[in-house]
Amino acid sequence: MMTISSRQYAQSLFEVIGDKSKPELEKLVHNLGLILVRQHDLGQAVEIIKDFQEIWDREHGELTVELLSARQLESTGKELIVSYLQKRTGMTKINLREKIQKNLQGGFILRYQSRIVDGSLRSNLEKLKNRITN
Repeated sequence: MMTISSRQYAQSLFEVIGDKSKPELEKLVHNLGLILVRQHDLGQAVEIIKDFQEIWDREHGELTVELLSARQLESTGKELIVSYLQKRTGMTKINLREKIQKNLQGGFILRYQSRIVDGSLRSNLEKLKNRITN
């Protein structure tokens, strides 16, 4: 039996949805569920949804980013992050999903696509320590 990755399932779903009506979309999703059960791939459902969202966003010039910080960032900080991501990725619309993570001592961590940008205080202190000791 051939193994199909979550990315392949997501890409296939994206390609067939086109301009389908809501009932047609419901039937496609139902059929995908049946295929996942038959292939014993139902465990990939969460990853398929994540991959599908990335494909959808990319095709529509959007990027969804998880922003972790110790406290709520001010609007100027968020604007700098959005500008950085637009230049870095070429996406026109950046959707920041902010999460407060109390164990961060300062700074932020960005997660998008398969990337992590670690601008946390801990990470910066580690880099400084490495430069000093090497």
